[in-house]
Parts: sequence; structure tokens; C-alpha cells
Amino acid sequence: MNRLEQTLDLGPAELLPLAREAVLTWKLQESAGVIARPVRRVHVGQIIDLWLNPAWPLPAIRLRGRDLTVPIGSCEVAEVIDTQQAAGFVYRTLPSHLESGEKTFLVSVGSEGRLAVSITSESVPGHPLLKAAAPMSVAAQKMMARRYAAGLKRMLRQSGTHPRAA
Repeated sequence: MNRLEQTLDLGPAELLPLAREAVLTWKLQESAGVIARPVRRVHVGQIIDLWLNPAWPLPAIRLRGRDLTVPIGSCEVAEVIDTQQAAGFVYRTLPSHLESGEKTFLVSVGSEGRLAVSITSESVPGHPLLKAAAPMSVAAQKMMARRYAAGLKRMLRQSGTHPRAA
């Protein structure tokens, strides 16, 4: 089982409402080049199909009226966290997903009054080709976790409410 955790300081706690909205509406995934459909506020039992935009950070390339994307697979939201100090969700992959396991996306305010994002996953390669190239699969997961965290930080900064010094 591969376990990874990516955590990044996002700035002051007052950014939590914006970060909450980004996490609970799949904008966090979009910020990293992952397309989630259908886009609805996360809820337990929700089934989501995921695709990767290989042209990211540019928009997906269109050919004959279709976006050229790479299918990642489907997942089901297993838990939603939405408290005064934290927001996020856990999803479990479904058999069509490239990985087999669980991933958590969480923004939370720590004891020092700082907002952080944490992306954790426990998984094994779900596709036979990924099983054969397991080290590359782990490296790709780590890269995507960094993209998720950095994408959220970039979104908050671009919102105009993120202090530059944070």
C-alpha cells in the first residue's frame, strides 16, 4: 500500500471560506488540471468521473468538438468534512480508476491561526500497466498532490484577498 501526504500552508485563517468553497465544489481538482464531472457540491455517495488535462495549465485541446483528456476513472465520495475549522472530503476509487484506494482533500485552520491544505492517499495501482510501473505511479501521485496544493494556493492568491506576505 502506498501512503502519501502533501501539506502546504495557505495563509491566514480568514481564507478558510474561499478554500472551503474550492474544495467542496471540485475547483481544487480543476486547479491541478483534473476535470471532475458532474460538477456539484460534494456529498456522500456522489459518483464522480475524473479526467486529466494533458495540456494543463492551458485549457484542454479540442478536436472535432471534444476535449482531448486522459481518463483517470471514477470515485465515490465516502465522507464530507464541513466544520467551523475544516472542510474537505474523502473519496474511494471505483474499479475503473487507475488507482485503487482512498484520497482525502482537507483544508483546516491550525492552532497558530494558519490555514493549511492536506492531500493524503492510501492506494495501490489499480491498472495492470501501473502495477508493472509502480514506482512511476507513486511519483505521479506525489506530483499530483503537489499540484493540488499549489493550485489551491494560487487560486487564493488570485482571488485578491490573499495577503502577499503570507
